[in-house]
Amino acid sequence: MNKKMEHCRTTKDMAKEMRTEKKDLQELERRLLKEKEAYRNIPVPEELKERVEKAAGRAGKIHKFRISAAVAAAAAFLVLLPNTGAEMAYAMGSIPVIGKLFQTVTFRDYQYESERFHANVEVPQIVVEDMEETEKGTEGITGETSESEQLQETLEQVNFDIDEVTDQLIEEFKKSAELGESYGGLEIHHETVLNNENYFTLKLSIFQSAGSGYESYKFYTIDKRSGKRIQIGDLFQEGSGYAEAVSEDIKEQMRAAMAADEMKAYWVDKTDIPDLNWQGIKEDQNFYLDGDGNLVVVFDEYEVAPGYMGAQEFTVQRSVFENFLK
Repeated sequence: MNKKMEHCRTTKDMAKEMRTEKKDLQELERRLLKEKEAYRNIPVPEELKERVEKAAGRAGKIHKFRISAAVAAAAAFLVLLPNTGAEMAYAMGSIPVIGKLFQTVTFRDYQYESERFHANVEVPQIVVEDMEETEKGTEGITGETSESEQLQETLEQVNFDIDEVTDQLIEEFKKSAELGESYGGLEIHHETVLNNENYFTLKLSIFQSAGSGYESYKFYTIDKRSGKRIQIGDLFQEGSGYAEAVSEDIKEQMRAAMAADEMKAYWVDKTDIPDLNWQGIKEDQNFYLDGDGNLVVVFDEYEVAPGYMGAQEFTVQRSVFENFLK
């Protein structure tokens, strides 16, 4: 009898918790509506709300400083919450990604300020909406990964990588700040540099200072047609010689810049230290396409020039590589 009463109380408690969760979600929805100007590109359709409710009921684990790419699409409301530092954590389940409308949201941040150290970090996630049309187009296909499944997998991989990169930099910064023996800073910001019918590219800008500064970037480009993340070589025909053509164009730009300004210096044509010369673009080279379809190749600080030159980027006109494209 006691066990039966205990079981009834447990059931009632679970029901009460579910009602509370539902009420919380409804309140969050109302908050989203109030912020529609800021988040007008993040609609919350009824079917997505239902998925959130189901996922919230399944959530049984707190993921410190991490949220899946699939959840990010439904949990964009997290950017409304105040910053709570590196110990911010959320409990969310897994929700399918929907959509081909790409955007980036800052779903958590980290700030720190002291006499010697400061940090200002924005951690983005890529979210996609309205994939239903894509899913309809793949109905009946068996034994193959659908476009929507491929896109969801790509988003999860990219967002996981963003988390890994930012988490590691934040932890390194925190250790230095705790020692407090020098000076240091960390800035991480993001920008969407391309979002057209074929490609989406997110740029992650990273600046670290510890006496001197170091500027670096990470670019994430997704092919919307295949749902895959691509590297620079994926744009071109295999064996086409694109790397040589693009690299030579960049070297010519370096030579012209040095001829026009004696203060500029690039590691090219150096006869005294030939090993220092930049050899050419790499397979994992940072890049993006601009609005005109030109190739923009980006270099971290110290990669092709002395530190005082900072990070560098070169625009290679489409006419240089157009014949090599797939």
